[in-house]
Amino acid sequence: MAPASAFSAAAATTPSTATISRRGVNLAAAIAAIAPAPRASASATPTPTTYAPFAGKASASMAFEHPASWVRAIDRAYESGKVPANGATVVMVGDFKTIDTVSVRVESLTGTAKALLAESDGSARAVAEALTASERASVDANAAFGVIGGIENGRSGTMAFELLGDASERVDAKTGRKYYQYEYYTDVCRAKIEEALGGEKMCIGPKGDILDSIQRRSKIAVTFVGDSAVILHASAVASRFDEVRDIMDRAANSFVLLEVV
Repeated sequence: MAPASAFSAAAATTPSTATISRRGVNLAAAIAAIAPAPRASASATPTPTTYAPFAGKASASMAFEHPASWVRAIDRAYESGKVPANGATVVMVGDFKTIDTVSVRVESLTGTAKALLAESDGSARAVAEALTASERASVDANAAFGVIGGIENGRSGTMAFELLGDASERVDAKTGRKYYQYEYYTDVCRAKIEEALGGEKMCIGPKGDILDSIQRRSKIAVTFVGDSAVILHASAVASRFDEVRDIMDRAANSFVLLEVV
């Protein structure tokens, strides 16, 4: 039989029930501290976007709505019928962290666009095809062409251009003015386009390195004033366009001219 002193030593080194319980609590607390926080429910309601009417220098001549948190990058007055030779971006507002933008540009119709419009059936699809003929032609030619909305004198190589979905027409109830709406996708190279084997297009930098191109989707609302087009261009990176579709639709659907000479 073991001596009493041995039992006393064992008792001294064996944790009591209370000690084990405390250790269990401490261990559970430690695990809870390092465990990842539970994920928010996928069904959680996102914060609704607050909209505001455009309030810049051109607001006496045109109107549209955009998120109230957006900032103005370009803000110029617009006079109907006065179009610079190379056109002009009158307005650009946006979230410049995510590069979601809405711009309004006025341009004189090209000879090609005039001819196509004159020969067309006047449908919204025909208008979309006439106004994007040059962009589509530049893809085939690997030509430099400014297709990023709101960038003046910004020439880019267009690697891909595609009209998306159905075009539509709406008539302003107050003025009877027609607005044509359509969407397109662009894949733009801000350097030089070269064709590889098999016709694949590559964006090549000045040192011969392959660069990432820029894929964007755009929603357009356009109306005609004489021989010029006033174009609202709502645009976002293609991969996030569906996330901001409501914003793009809201801008295009609310776009109207208020004063036309």
